[in-house]
Amino acid sequence: MVRGGEDTYLELKVRFSNIEKMIAEIIALANTDGGAIIFGVNDQLRIEGVDDPESIEEQLRDICAHQIQPPIFPYINKIAFDSGRRVVLLEVDAGSQLHRTLDDRFYLREGAIKRETTREELSKIFHEKHQVHFEQVPVFQAHIEEDIDESLLWSYVRSVNPGYWGETTKGYPNDSVMRDMGLAVKIGEEWLPTVGGLMLFGLHDRITRLMQRADVQLTRFSGVHKNGHPSPIVERVHLHGSLLRQFDGTLNFIKRYADLWDARPSRKTLETGSAQSSEVGALATERFIAGRANYHRGAIIEALTNFIAHRDLSARDRQARINIYDDSIEFINPAQPIELPIVSLRYGIACPPNPRLKAIFTNQHYGTLAARISGQGGIPMICAETINFARRAPEGPAITNGEFRLKIHGLQ
Repeated sequence: MVRGGEDTYLELKVRFSNIEKMIAEIIALANTDGGAIIFGVNDQLRIEGVDDPESIEEQLRDICAHQIQPPIFPYINKIAFDSGRRVVLLEVDAGSQLHRTLDDRFYLREGAIKRETTREELSKIFHEKHQVHFEQVPVFQAHIEEDIDESLLWSYVRSVNPGYWGETTKGYPNDSVMRDMGLAVKIGEEWLPTVGGLMLFGLHDRITRLMQRADVQLTRFSGVHKNGHPSPIVERVHLHGSLLRQFDGTLNFIKRYADLWDARPSRKTLETGSAQSSEVGALATERFIAGRANYHRGAIIEALTNFIAHRDLSARDRQARINIYDDSIEFINPAQPIELPIVSLRYGIACPPNPRLKAIFTNQHYGTLAARISGQGGIPMICAETINFARRAPEGPAITNGEFRLKIHGLQ
């Protein structure tokens, strides 16, 4: 590598210095076609070595993880020569995402130099780096005729297209309908459901078998949430099945341990025991139970909608879970890093990881309350309604260790 000299894929550095330039060099390689940087080699291609390769490796990993958006996961190797000199090799692959600095500057590599991108180049690169979402990946062990719930699928299809699928339609052309919605992929001579298609319209037992980590864990803890101090578990359940089943089951679990309101109740209302039923538009009188917090209905349903629709379905090592405490409800979801800072969600910037799944799941004809009650308010709606209702802002959203976290505080 060293004998060939610098080119589009190789940068030589005699030492590790100037972190800002180093960030730009790594981004330029990743945004072009990938490549390598070798530390400890001068411009005359002579190996001088570095004094502390371990420290350089640590700094490089920190740069790639915290100084570049989205993060880069490099391969770093420390190489020793017979002379005792050591060099550090950093290699990055060309990914499907476009990387940038923390102040939103993009770089490319052209020959042996890096340079900042022009507006035209940036537009072209974004277009070329279109990412295939995991929701579009076919489930190879699944079959549309065996694993799709026809009643759920055709209930949705006929509701969305009333009159289109009339009496002249012969049978139930599941393959063509799933294909037209982008929920099936043709492999050989057979159309296979995608991950999104199976999660939306799959049979309960088939989803449980084929997508074992696609369940939701619901836990009611005793007491309030204290970091580092685990609370006793009152009840814990795991919900499997289609997204419709998961949504309805989760909402019923939440209503078992919390009261949902369309507007902030007065203190007198709570003290006298007059509570609004969790069913839409209905009123009921219930005995006030200590430890049950009160929440804005729309905010909880919107948070639940986001929890289910935006989940990273590719994650097999992280569990989607909802924790209910005396004073709060916490939504924790596997999530991929987003293109913008996470705070952008508070300003209404939508970054759906599963756009096709979301479009159907939030459609009023799919059968959940997601569209009928919460609408498309997103994180701004959750924050506004929670502050107005409980006089306290939610904690988050935040993405830490590959998990999306949002905690909504209730009124007690």
